[in-house]
Amino acid sequence: MLDKIIDIAAWLVVLFIIGPLIVIMGGSFTETPYVTFPPVGFTLHWYSMLIHQHDFMESFGFSVLLAVLCSLGAMLLGVPAVVGLHRFGFIGSSLFRSFLMSPLVLPTIVTGVALLQFYHLAHVDSSLAGLLVAHVLITVPYVIRTVGAGLTGLDPALEEAATSLGAGQLRTLLRVTLPAIMPSIMAALIFVFITSFDQTTVSLFLSGVDLMPLPVRIYRYIDFAVDPMIASISTLLILFAFGLIVLLQKLLGVERAFGVN
Repeated sequence: MLDKIIDIAAWLVVLFIIGPLIVIMGGSFTETPYVTFPPVGFTLHWYSMLIHQHDFMESFGFSVLLAVLCSLGAMLLGVPAVVGLHRFGFIGSSLFRSFLMSPLVLPTIVTGVALLQFYHLAHVDSSLAGLLVAHVLITVPYVIRTVGAGLTGLDPALEEAATSLGAGQLRTLLRVTLPAIMPSIMAALIFVFITSFDQTTVSLFLSGVDLMPLPVRIYRYIDFAVDPMIASISTLLILFAFGLIVLLQKLLGVERAFGVN
């Protein structure tokens, strides 16, 4: 009896989570000039209209570029940091880890305002550079958490065997440790990409008119109109993110990505 109650509660939670997504996806096919669910009729007019919105297409390309650069930057900073914290303890390592994880504690609106004021004082005028630094700042903790989970689940005997066979620390790291935690690294890479691509709050403060990420473009568009075209682009973004997660599962497996045996 208790198992059935837990199953029902679990399905209710799942329905609560995916319910808004179903409404948005269904509303993107309605023939009415406003979002409604269930949809009235069936049309792809709003998707066709989206394709001809060049500003949205430019923002999509810029968001992809920004997310790719952010992913590379976060990995270059996060992976060496978490490996060093996990393998080479030093005085103040706990404080340093807390410092790296601090962007998760602060609300993103506070981070956005603080960076906006800092850029103004530092005379940083480049929208791309400002957004890139901000996105890397708020995504490095995801690398620390995900790759750290992979390192925790790594069997120490692998590195000990490499050391006993004469491999130095650098060679052991490059030939044993990093390949063994590659699923976690790839998982962190995808999570960082999605987080950067969907980031709105910080980007809203730091984006310019010439370079505007897609979430900011959508946010500013709905200030003037809420039509099914927004539902159509939201549907495409949902499918885009879902496709990345499916790719992660197919290539690596969620269990391997998080170091679960």
